[in-house]
Amino acid sequence: MNKNLNLKKWKKYKNIITTDSLWISNIKKDDSKFIIPKRKILSKIKNDNTFHGVFIPEIPYQFIKRFTKKNDIIWDCFAGSGTTKRVADVLGRLTINTDLNSKKNYIIKADARYYNPNILINHKIDLIIMHPPYFNIVKYSNDKNDGSNQETLKGFLIWFEEVCKNVTKYLKEEGFLILICGNIYLDQEEKTLGVWCKDIICKYNFKCKAQIIKDYGETKGGNRNYNLNYYRQLNGNYNNFYGDNIFILQKGN
Repeated sequence: MNKNLNLKKWKKYKNIITTDSLWISNIKKDDSKFIIPKRKILSKIKNDNTFHGVFIPEIPYQFIKRFTKKNDIIWDCFAGSGTTKRVADVLGRLTINTDLNSKKNYIIKADARYYNPNILINHKIDLIIMHPPYFNIVKYSNDKNDGSNQETLKGFLIWFEEVCKNVTKYLKEEGFLILICGNIYLDQEEKTLGVWCKDIICKYNFKCKAQIIKDYGETKGGNRNYNLNYYRQLNGNYNNFYGDNIFILQKGN
C-alpha cells in the first residue's frame, strides 16, 4: 500500500501523477508516427468478443504483407479465435491453424509442443505467428497441457521452450517468427514475460530484428476500468502497462 498518498482523495492526483508507461516529449507535427488505420480490406474481419486474448487484424496484416507472398504458408500455433487465418484469406496466403482449445472448425486441435505440419505440407513454413497465453492471467481450459494452466511461472517458461523447440524447426531458413506477448503483474512485481519468451526463441538460432510496442487502445469498460486501474496502480506502487510487445524474429545467422 502507498502510505504517501491520501487514496480517499485519489482523483485529485490524476493531473499531477501519471501511471502511464509510455512517456513522449517534444512531439512535432511532422514526426512520423504509425497510427493504426481502419483498412477497407479488413473491415469485414470482426473479432469474436467472447474470446479472451484476441489481437487486432492489423497485426497479422502487417507481417503477412511484409514477409510473405501469395500462396505462402503461415502457421499460427496459438490460433485462438482465428484472426490470422481470416486476414491471410483476404491476402491470398495459406494457413495452418492449431490450438489446444480449438473453437473453430478450421482450427486443428493440437498441442504446439508436438504438432508436425508436415502432415499437411511437404516443405518448410514461410511465417510463424505466436500469441501465447500470458501465463495464468486468463485460464483457457482445465487441460494440464495448456500453457495457461502451468502452476508456476518457471513451469510456464519450460512449457513455452518446449513449444519453441518443436515449432521453430519447421520454419524455413531466414524465415520470420512474430511473437506477440506483453508484460504481466504477478506477486507485486512487473514481469517482462514477452522479453523472456523472446529470449527463449533466440536460443533456437533466431535474431530479434525489432521490438514494437502497440498501445492497448480503448478497452471494454471505458472510464470505469481506467479509474479502477488507476486507483490500483496508486495503491500498489506500479504503473499502467503501455501495451503489447510485438517482436520480429528471423531465423538463421
